[in-house]
Amino acid sequence: MQGPTKIDPRLTAEPYEVDKDVFADDLKPGTQLLDGHYTILGFLNSGGFGITYLAKDVLDRTVVIKECFPNTLCRRTASVVRARSRKHTGDFRSFVQSFIEEARSLARLVHPNIVGVHQVFEDNDTAYMAIDYIAGKDLHDILDSTDQAFTPAEVVVLLKKMLSAVEFIHEAGILHRDISPDNILIDPTGNPVLIDFGAASEQAVQATRVLTGRRVVKDGYSPQEFYLTGAEQGPWSDIYALGATFHHVITGKAPPESQRRLAMVAEGTGDPYEPLSGRFAGYPPGFLDAIDKATKVMPRDRIQNASDWLELIEQSERGTGQDPAGSHDTRAPGAKSGGILASNMGYLVGAGLVLVFVAIAALWTVLT
Repeated sequence: MQGPTKIDPRLTAEPYEVDKDVFADDLKPGTQLLDGHYTILGFLNSGGFGITYLAKDVLDRTVVIKECFPNTLCRRTASVVRARSRKHTGDFRSFVQSFIEEARSLARLVHPNIVGVHQVFEDNDTAYMAIDYIAGKDLHDILDSTDQAFTPAEVVVLLKKMLSAVEFIHEAGILHRDISPDNILIDPTGNPVLIDFGAASEQAVQATRVLTGRRVVKDGYSPQEFYLTGAEQGPWSDIYALGATFHHVITGKAPPESQRRLAMVAEGTGDPYEPLSGRFAGYPPGFLDAIDKATKVMPRDRIQNASDWLELIEQSERGTGQDPAGSHDTRAPGAKSGGILASNMGYLVGAGLVLVFVAIAALWTVLT
């Protein structure tokens, strides 16, 4: 570990207006990390797993610093990060170690559509990664600022590049687990870059208390297995989130939240998802069908991996319509046995239990 952080006396003005009540735990501008190698310029963003800062390195290059700060497990005293209590110590240290290991894995990923990791280091009794600073806007901001941000041809190019990135990380054994419009940056050249791997996990790692604590749920983008404790996750989970993201790109809004979709299927009232196919002109034949298939509520019904999805797009551009998954089985758990109802019964039962608990809670409120 490095020694206590220092404040650079040359930096006295904060470059950003920050709500101190909301972001009380952020490092202040001028804070130095790694014995002065990095100097914090200002706060960028925060989430359940960490805090992101704009910074300068010792060569005066602008970088982004991601600090491991799982706020349910830790707190800050001065600049040092401590476990919230003695009972949180083990989980916090495990979380930091997991952050370091996975940051090192991400540092090995070199791809034009994936944010680059320059360095992983420890300081203030926690861990950090220094990553590329990318000028531009995230996809969410772009979609919010205009009714039609992209032409159909541009959407096809963006999706193919994102699928290339997702295929690359999956081949490296990593799940992103937080793909959404706010985690895709569009640089000044129009190139999309996948960012924020704070929720990423090695596929081979089994669920643990620490991994469960790192679960990210974003309504409209997260697949239903992210809501169910113990549900198996895989490449098909990132595929759903990417499909939901591009559903938003095309329609201007995210699809219905997956838990609601699952509950309505369990009730027998039908999936409220409205297919894209046949509603929007200008796309290659089958392109919108593939997005609809990627966002199926049941894992086994989705496109199972990025390479299959890319092949579907290439076939649509060539004017053919064969399913690349038809010749080899790479389906989600439960897909090899029984019919659709049998293989998805566990999810339907889970959704049914959610509805039962909601009904009981409502009745209790009325009676009391």
